[in-house]
Amino acid sequence: MLRKRFWAVACATAMVASMTAGLSVNVFAADDTKDFAGEELSILVSAGWMDNRYDETLERFEDIYDVTVDLQTIPADQYSDLLQSKLATDSCADVFWIQSNPFAIESTIVDPEKYCIDFTGADWENLMPETRKASCTYNDKLYGLQVWNNSPEYVMLYNKTLFEENGWEVPTTYAELKDLCAKIADTGITPWFMPGADGWQHQLAFFQIGGVYEEATPGLYDALNTNQATFADNEKMLEVLNEFKELSDAGYFGEDWIGTDSTNMSNEFGDRTCAMAMANSSYIKQIKDDTGSEDEYGMFLIPLGDNTWYPTSPAGPTMFGYKGTEHEDLVREFFNFVTTTESLQEILDNSPAYTNLDVNDDNLEQHWLPEEEEFLETVDKDKMSVSVLQNGTKYTNDYWMQFGQDMIAFCQGEMEANDVLANMDTNRAEAAKTVGDENWE
Repeated sequence: MLRKRFWAVACATAMVASMTAGLSVNVFAADDTKDFAGEELSILVSAGWMDNRYDETLERFEDIYDVTVDLQTIPADQYSDLLQSKLATDSCADVFWIQSNPFAIESTIVDPEKYCIDFTGADWENLMPETRKASCTYNDKLYGLQVWNNSPEYVMLYNKTLFEENGWEVPTTYAELKDLCAKIADTGITPWFMPGADGWQHQLAFFQIGGVYEEATPGLYDALNTNQATFADNEKMLEVLNEFKELSDAGYFGEDWIGTDSTNMSNEFGDRTCAMAMANSSYIKQIKDDTGSEDEYGMFLIPLGDNTWYPTSPAGPTMFGYKGTEHEDLVREFFNFVTTTESLQEILDNSPAYTNLDVNDDNLEQHWLPEEEEFLETVDKDKMSVSVLQNGTKYTNDYWMQFGQDMIAFCQGEMEANDVLANMDTNRAEAAKTVGDENWE
């Protein structure tokens, strides 16, 4: 295996160089004692979590080790059920992914000691910031690898040029937002583009502002996580849901927003037929790439509930090694491989959606947008300490889609606001009992 031996020498050389420079541990010496030729590595992942950004890295992995990668990308709405079936029948892929947060390993995988390879002590463990590691560990053991971005996620993105031309001010309260939406609607432009048909985006307006709920009821997250509080009857949550419905009733989300998906959202911005939408900061680049728009764009915090909190999120798609694999050494080598600086740079450079990776690697060349840096300068650093609601509370993210369906039913007059919240309590309780959470006994 001449090719593999050359890779090991190259990596060893790179390791010496990095140690000399005092950089993070983010390179490895490939396993030169194991011949992987002819083996196949299977990967099970939900659509959108790897995409094209991993293509070059997977191809290099195949070439260097003379192996085949079987990438099984599953539609998002089918992934969770399929993964659970694969785990239950001991037929899972060598590598599988989940949308992880500090509670998801227990609630999604349920028994990580049975299903997951223990990576505790791996060379790449400290590549992840401590906030990321919390979503990858269970009972002080490292099971997952989370390589995700640290950009502003699902804040309000707006056409700054359009705002300036019309004298519109960025809103900081709900009253200001409602007043702004009325002014924008008077011009024939959709104030806030809301793709309800996607099924997962509209509920971000409720969940991304977790700090405002914690601020209104100090200790709420801990109380929710110990079954000492409920979503139902929470005054601030009810306030936000009712504000959302008020905007919907006024038509500020666009005509038939419930039946509209995000497929044309970049064109809506480029054509100036919408003024705002919830999006990741990197979506600015997509608008310009898709439409050639020369307008300038900016971001501000979602002002529902008079929110002033940044959507901190120590969560993201996370990959795990399946303990039942017949290729454990190859799985471990793959995790080593994707955490080298070369692979990380490749993944970032090939990602159309993200401008940075939240990893401890000083060698990585990040691509922060000026708009991101400008927005972050406006955020109170003391308002970045509370996680978004779905990742700061147990069993909540597991019922993301159901909550979104209930929000739509509420907007259509088929449910009451408190029923939407009560359903989440019921679902969380069922999940807690499934994993034997003593707080729900």
